[in-house]
Amino acid sequence: MVEIAGVEIGKVKSVRLDNYSALASLWIHKGVKLQDDAIASIKTKGLIGEKYIQVAPGGSDVYLTDGGKIRETESALDIEELVSKYVFGKV
Repeated sequence: MVEIAGVEIGKVKSVRLDNYSALASLWIHKGVKLQDDAIASIKTKGLIGEKYIQVAPGGSDVYLTDGGKIRETESALDIEELVSKYVFGKV
């Protein structure tokens, strides 16, 4: 699932490894315009829920076209790993 502000705007078509980086292919609903400086982040629903991509809109006047790339990303926060470290006193 792909969301902006908690609203579903598309789906993840595929994810693959490309030179030790994840490369996700997204399908975005028609009519949704994403600025070329939008930021994509991997999030988790709830404590140990499913993962999804959250897009934060940018401020640019230039929009992505079909086949465009979101180049700004944020690393995923691994809640399970953090909880495990806390439980076992490694934080």
